Order: sequence, then structure tokens, then C-alpha cells
Amino acid sequence: MNKELKLVDLVKVETLQKIQDAFSNMTGIAALTTDAEGVPITKGSNISDFCFEYTRKTPLGCSRCEKCDKYGAEIALKEGKSITYFCHAGLMDFAAPLMVDGKMIGSFIGGQVLTALPDEEQVRSIAEELGIDQEEYVKASKKVNIVPKENIDKAAEFLYVVANIISDIAYGRYLAYRASEELERATNMKSDFLANMSHEIRTPMNAVIGMAEMALREELSDNAREYINEIKTSAKSLLTIINDILDFSKIESGKMDIVPVEYELMSIINDVTNIVVTRLEDKDVELILDVDPNIPRKLFGDNDRIKQIILNLTNNAIKFTRQGQVIIRFGYSKLSDNEILLKCSVEDTGIGIKKEDLSKLFQSFQQLDSKRNRNIEGTGLGLAICKQLLTIMNGDISVESEYEKGSCFSFTLPQKILDGEASISVKTEEPIVAAGFISNKYIKSHLAYSVKKLGAEYIDVHDEADLDSIKHKKVKYLFVEGACFSDEVEWFAETNPQITIALITDSNFIITQNFSNMRILKKPIYALNIAAIFNDENVRYGNNDQREDVFDFIAPEAKVLIVDDNAINLTVAVGLLEPLQMNVDTALSGKEAIDKITHFRYDIVFMDHMMPELDGVETTHIIRRLHPEYNNVPIIALTANAIHNTMEMFLKEGMNDFVAKPIEINVLVSKVKEWLPIEKIQKNLVWEERAKQGKNKAPKIGDLDVRTALNLLGSEKLYWNVLRDYYRVIEQKVATIKSYEQAENCSAYTIEVHALKSASKQIGAHDLSEKAAELEMAGNTGNIELIHKKTDEMLLKYRSYIEVLAPYFAVNKQDDSGKQTITKEMRDLLFEKLRCAMDDLDMDAMEAVLEEMKQYRYEGQAKELFEQLQEAVNNIDIDSLEELLKKWEDFD
Repeated sequence: MNKELKLVDLVKVETLQKIQDAFSNMTGIAALTTDAEGVPITKGSNISDFCFEYTRKTPLGCSRCEKCDKYGAEIALKEGKSITYFCHAGLMDFAAPLMVDGKMIGSFIGGQVLTALPDEEQVRSIAEELGIDQEEYVKASKKVNIVPKENIDKAAEFLYVVANIISDIAYGRYLAYRASEELERATNMKSDFLANMSHEIRTPMNAVIGMAEMALREELSDNAREYINEIKTSAKSLLTIINDILDFSKIESGKMDIVPVEYELMSIINDVTNIVVTRLEDKDVELILDVDPNIPRKLFGDNDRIKQIILNLTNNAIKFTRQGQVIIRFGYSKLSDNEILLKCSVEDTGIGIKKEDLSKLFQSFQQLDSKRNRNIEGTGLGLAICKQLLTIMNGDISVESEYEKGSCFSFTLPQKILDGEASISVKTEEPIVAAGFISNKYIKSHLAYSVKKLGAEYIDVHDEADLDSIKHKKVKYLFVEGACFSDEVEWFAETNPQITIALITDSNFIITQNFSNMRILKKPIYALNIAAIFNDENVRYGNNDQREDVFDFIAPEAKVLIVDDNAINLTVAVGLLEPLQMNVDTALSGKEAIDKITHFRYDIVFMDHMMPELDGVETTHIIRRLHPEYNNVPIIALTANAIHNTMEMFLKEGMNDFVAKPIEINVLVSKVKEWLPIEKIQKNLVWEERAKQGKNKAPKIGDLDVRTALNLLGSEKLYWNVLRDYYRVIEQKVATIKSYEQAENCSAYTIEVHALKSASKQIGAHDLSEKAAELEMAGNTGNIELIHKKTDEMLLKYRSYIEVLAPYFAVNKQDDSGKQTITKEMRDLLFEKLRCAMDDLDMDAMEAVLEEMKQYRYEGQAKELFEQLQEAVNNIDIDSLEELLKKWEDFD
């Protein structure tokens, strides 16, 4: 046994006492239960005064009694039967050992009787040895029960049987304990392994992410910058997987702690929003927040776990949604005056879930429809973790889904109310009238809904011509989407200072406010930031690690020490802090750190947690104990142990804060700004000047309205990605639209020109977008004559962008002359190889098959199918690939 088990660990003292009392009452003989050393663990039953009041009351007598009890049990064990014997005080006793796994863990003692009158001389002699009054001792001995030897032997045999039964009970519990111990040991081994794995992976990941961050500051080609961004994104995805595995392991082992604290739900919503918006930058997906303004302002619960659940559900929704919207709703119902049932749902317009798969959703390591979703990263643990966390917190989770249309995950969680005041409110009691000039249908409907929810009146503005009319309707606020912010709107804003213009932009868009009456409202919009506009308050946004505004200050007079046993980690940390212009010193061990603080005065010490010899905690203890001049100097832990409640642990050990590894630049810089003495922080004038000049300078590309397109998308990188995709499919789309026109297939034609209208507007091709809009309306009304009349004109304009965009995206087309037309046998062989690569999701193998296929010539529909095949491989679209292969095979 790893632990030295005692009798009381296996059998309750109360149980032993009951058995002992029953034996004593039945036989009239005293009884006692002892541990393996003869020390009593129960109260004696029918113990005589001779023993209890005299013999055991003396130190020597007590010691001799314990030795006698142990001796009797050992003799009985050796003989394998019950025995009787005379104790050191002359009384007759008997004992039976209590055994577990061949080892004595206690004894059952009976006796303290005589078979004849006591020998007074012997009694006096013992009294003299023990220091007891002889007369009193003799008097007590005469009160000891006299029992026939035959009855004593029977009682001894009975006690031996009882002892064996108790031993069997103890042994059964010992086996259960040992099995539990083995299970716990295995669980701990797994947990320890995962924790160590996390730490070991996080250390090199710190270097990967940190070096990528520093590399992005250099002058790079577009391709190199894109590659490094992918490295950084992939590294963060790996960290998410590590965190999921660690959390699942903790839940499995019962080590997941729920730590309720006072919190504000609006803070959680803000944090979640700042994290997930970065995942939407390259997607045609709108994030919508629907928050009940009356949710109590302060609640009591585990805010970290609640945020984790919401993030898991939202990240899932974003992963599986290609276009449309993701809606996060927050509401509540009252359970009592002091408690609410918090309600949250995450709804998407994604790929949905098949009915037969719904039952598998919350199982561990499950990814549904894995063939279809194989290009989407994840462990399959997120929903299982959400389910178990909610169960621990007495919450519940459910799901509704329609395949190919979307899903809605909802959870409820009881939370205590600490402050019942509404989380969001409009301060003015005067009637508020707000207008909205919005093109995005999701934002338009949600803005109207949220404004009305705050008790204000809402007016919809359809176009620039409607702007003048709102001046006469007491409109005080005009919400304008970035895509609608035309020259006319700009002029209206400048000439109507009495109306507050709230310009709705993407989260990563930076714009200089040209007018005193203009406010920036970054998506997602919801009741909180709309109320801030109405209340004339600052709308706060969290940091985005893709932006450089974290470096809005410098601290050239500050001196910082970074302690880490890994030289690469030091390089990363120093490099990340370089733009702050601080004096940064480093130490490779706790010992070196102590030596440096003895000779230099630092403003902040960043201390690695896990180091050999002296770890970060021990080093901090020494600094706090031996260097009182550092009592007010912040020591901030650098830790790769990604566990919750880390802050409490470090505060307890004398540190002031912590930064998790891999180090996030915005987190590191914010800690510096928070803990540096205020007098050492200076404005970064270079950054301020750069912000004034603006970062989104629109390039000139043909007749495209790039400025509006950038306002619409908010990111120049995203604009170029959209433009590339637009250029790639022009020929294909032209052919498709023309074929539907000729076939007079109004339904399919309308769908295609609708898509062209939207895509063209997105890149700033307004003329083409308007032509497509006109033909979309013709398709909806079945006006075939207008479709035939104007389709060629629209397609001519559409094809003109091939020449405009070719210098940016054109690739050299291979000459097919001299190539053989592919045979059916060779094509089928290559199709088989491609399917094998598809099953393994082996991109290298798929591209290798395409290279083989490029050695042949394709004509007619086969050429078109091959081009579509290449596009599907580039997009890792397995479903489309399989459809194209079947279509090509059926074509024969």
C-alpha cells in the first residue's frame, strides 16, 4: 500500500464500538479494540476499576497494558486460534488479531477477569512497582469478576470468530481502497502528463508566436507576411487544442474548480466580442449581439467558466458558418429576489447538424460529419467541456439544428444577484429619435430592434435623398454603415452639427473623425454601445493584437528585468517590448536575478514561473524577504501553466500579476502600462502622427471605388483577398450567366446576377452592381425581353475587369500545344489517386495528382471541369470535388 492504512481507515470506530459492546454485554466480560501497537481506539466495555481507574492511569501501567494487548494478539496470530493468557497485573485476558492482506492492523481484546480469588501479595507487589496505593489496589482487585475457565475459553473462541469477520470486512474495504488508489494514480499520471505536456509545448510556442510577431514588424513581401500570419494563427489554434485537453482532463479527474466571484456580464460580452471578431475578418459573416438591457448589473458566479462556455459555442458557430450571421443572445428570468436564471444562446446560419448526429454532440472527441468537416480544426472536446462545466454549475445546455440551414445552442445557468440595477440604460428621459442608413440586412434589422429596445424611436433611411427629410423629424442620431458613407453623407454630417453621426465600421478599421458630431461605432453593435452613443459616453473597445495601437506610449526612462531560463523566451520578450524604448535587462536564472536586483533598481520584474534550482516563486520569496527596497516593485509572473485561478496563487506567493505564455503582445504591453510608474510613461508621438494620417490609403484600380470598398470591408488585406476571388471566377461566371440567359432559366439566372450584384458592390464596381441589380429585378418579374436585351452589356462590363485585375492576379497559362488528350483509362486512374488523397485529406497528394493531370490536354466541357477541379482543390472543398468527379464520369 502506498499509504499506511490503519484499522480506523477501513472500519468505522462506531462500528467497532457496537460490536465490542455487544460482545461484552453478552459474555459479561470486559472488551477493548486496539490498533496494531496495542493503543486503544475504542472506549472500553465493562472495564473494571482495577484496570481503568488504577492500572492504566499510571504511565508504566498503561505502557505495560498496551504491550500485553499486542502480545496476546501476536500469540493468537502465531497459533492460528484463540488463546488465553495472564496480563502483567495478574488478570486473565484473551486476544484475537485483526488482519488485512497478511498484516495485523489491530486486535480485539477481551478478559480482565479471574478464575479464583486474587493473590493479595502479588497485587501489593504490582502496586508498589506502579506507584499505586496498595490497599486501594487490593480493594479494587477483589471487585474483579471471577469467571470459570471454561466460560473464558468459549468467550475467547467467540471473540476470535468475531475478529475474523471484522478482518473480512476490513479486507474488502482495503481492496476497494486499493482499486480507488490505482484509479486515482492513473488519473493523476494522465493529468500530470497533460500538464507537463502543456508546459513543454507552450515554451517553444512562445518562441514561435513571439518571433512571428517580431517578424511582422519587418519589411516583408505580401506572400511572406501572409505565411507568417498563418504560422501565428496556427500556433494559436494549437494552444486552443492544448487548453481543451487540459480542461477535459481536469473535469475527468474531478480537479476542475468552480470559483464564483462578483462580475458584470457586460464585461464578459465585451471580452468575448474582442476575441471572436478577429475570426470573422476573412468571412462574409455578421456577428450580432442581442442583449437584454435589464440583466442585473452585478452577478455572482464563475465568470471565467461562463466566458469559456460562450467562447466555445461562438467559435464553433463561426467555424461552421461560411456566410450569413452568428447571433449571441443574452436574457434572463427571475428565480427569486436574489437569483436569476441566466439564458444565453448562440445561433448561426451555418452547415447545421443531421438529426441522427444530435445525440453524439456532447460526447468527448467527437467531430460530426468528419469527411465533410475535415478541413475544420478542433479536438471535438469543446461541447463536452461546455456540457460538463454547466453540469458542475447546475446549468443545462440544449441544441436545435436544421441540416444545411444552421444551429442554435442554448444554455441556462442560475446566478446570484449582487446588484439588481439594469446593466444598460439610457440616462435622458427626453424622447429619442434615431435614424439608420444601413445596407447590410442583418445590421439594419438588428439596429432597429436594439434602438427600440432602449425605448427610442427608429426611422429607416433608404438612400441619400431621404437625408434631408429626417431633419424635420427631430432625429438626434443618425447611424450610418461604412459602406453607405458617401460624399453626400459626409456633406450632410458636416452641415448638420445638431445630429450625431454614428459611423458603423468593422472592428479593425481605423478612421480619423473629421467632424465634432461624428462618433465611431465599431461592430458588433448592440444595446450597450448604442446606449453609450445616446448617453454621449465613450464607446470602449478591447485591444486587437493585429493592431499597433497598443504602442501608443513609450517609456525610455523605465528599467525592466526579464527572468527566464530559456534564452529564446528572453529574446522574444525583449523583442516584443522593443517599440516601448525601455531599458530591458535579462537574467537566465533566479540566482542571477537576485544578483542583478542587488546592484540595479528596476521598475518591473517579469519572473518566469518554472526554472531549475530556484523557481520563480522561490526567487520572489527571497526578493521580498531580503530586499525591502523591492516591496513596492511589481513582480509579474511569466507562466506556461495555463490553469484557472492562477492569479490567486501568484498573489498569495508575493507576486503582483501574471502573463501567460505564449506571450500575447497586447497583454504584455498592457501589463507594462498598468504597472509602470505613471511619471515614466510618455505619449508615442510617432504613433499619434501615423494615426492622424490614417492607415487605409485607397489604391487606384480602374474605375473601382476602392475607398468605399475599404470602408465596407474594414481591412485592406481582406479587400485584396475578396478581389482575388472575384477575378478568379470571372470567365466561369460569365459563361454560367450566359448559359442561363440563353436557356431562359429565370430562377438560376436571377440567383447568379444577385450574387454578381453583391460581389461587385463589395469590390467597389458600382456601375456593374447597378446593371446586375436591374437584371435581378427583371429575373424576379420574369422579364425575359429585358434580360436578353441587357445581359450582353452587363457581361461586357463584367469581362472588362479581367484586363483591369490581370496585372494584380494573372498567372501564366501553360500552352496546351503538343500535349496529348487524356484517355479515359488514364483519367480514371488519376481520379482513383485523387479520391485516395481526398480520403486522407492529403493536400500534397491532391496537388501532385493535379500536376499529373496538367500534362494532358482537355477540350470542351472537360476543360471547364478541370478548371473547376483545380479551384475545388485550392479551396479544399471535398464535397465539390466528389461532385465534379462524378459529373465528369457521367459526362462520358
